[in-house]
Amino acid sequence: MANGDQFEDEPELGGVDSFDEPPAQSSKIQFEGLNVATSKSERRRERRKRRNERTGMIAACILLVCILIAVILSVTFVKEAEHVLYQDSIYGLSESPTMAPSKMKPTIRTTPSPTVAPKPTFSVLTPSPTAPNVITPSPTRSPSPTAIMTDSYSFNPVADTYLYLDGNYKGKKYGHQKTMWIQRGNKESTLPGQEVTLPTIVGIVQFDTIKKPSANYNYFKALPNRSRWPEQQDQQVQVTLRIHHVPKNDLEDETDELSVEDLLPVNIEVYRLPNNNMMVVESLTGDDFQNAPKEVTEGVLVGQHLVEATDTVLDIDVTSAMFLNSDKIKNNKNNDIAAYNDDQVLFLLKISWEEAPRQGDQFETRESDYGSPQLIFSNMI
Repeated sequence: MANGDQFEDEPELGGVDSFDEPPAQSSKIQFEGLNVATSKSERRRERRKRRNERTGMIAACILLVCILIAVILSVTFVKEAEHVLYQDSIYGLSESPTMAPSKMKPTIRTTPSPTVAPKPTFSVLTPSPTAPNVITPSPTRSPSPTAIMTDSYSFNPVADTYLYLDGNYKGKKYGHQKTMWIQRGNKESTLPGQEVTLPTIVGIVQFDTIKKPSANYNYFKALPNRSRWPEQQDQQVQVTLRIHHVPKNDLEDETDELSVEDLLPVNIEVYRLPNNNMMVVESLTGDDFQNAPKEVTEGVLVGQHLVEATDTVLDIDVTSAMFLNSDKIKNNKNNDIAAYNDDQVLFLLKISWEEAPRQGDQFETRESDYGSPQLIFSNMI
């Protein structure tokens, strides 16, 4: 009993004494990076969804265009088949009225019968000196225009440039560059009294459809006269402006993380300016263009085209540019300065809409090694 009083009661098992550490509190560990990764994946998923919707719309448009082309080709094939099948009957009807004038020929020959006698006397004396003069020029001049006539004609520009219409570079010339910039500015959104941060840049391309031969000094038109153009409504002449677009680099911006494939297309507009000899295109500045008469700088919208960021070759239909009113216009000094004729074709290029992250588009010029602009006339025969 004496030994038993010396020991204290032992603590019960399972309890917490002063020597044990308190149990750790259970809590959830959250990482901020997980939220960032989740938001980025959601944004990528949203971009893929928009890209898929845009691809579906483009596929639907292509399918619709293919259906329209098939309908047009079927109608054309039916017309050609009718022409081949009923060609003999058409010729038979055309010969019947031509027999009438053949019967009138004897009456015409009988009336000049007394005058026939002096004519052979002159014809016998004159053929020796005049025969070479009459025969040689007639075959050389008559078949020459028909031999030159082809189905299509292509012209390269004689001058091109781009102009800053506002901003710090509106006084500089850019006439001999390998690429031209075209950009929609923010002049409308700039507050009064402030400097324009994003200038407006337009492009000008000039074509000449006449050329000077080496044999003589007279100009002749490389493009056939309007009288030789097809007059059928189903065979209208097609005019195409072909320009080469420089694709935008596939670099993502740090702020919006948009790739080049996610950029929306821009709308490029083509205006035909009146013909004039006042402006030397490759020596123009933005100030010169702004100070020129409005009759020269204000053109007519003849075509527009959506340009994807990755597009390279663009074919823009500008057929309406060749069927404008060709009347001459007057300037402030009452002199004829311009007209819409076939000798000269002057185009103004500008962008009507543009996405903020990627401003400006580049196009090849006539000095470029990759592809010069072209004006193509097709369906000419």
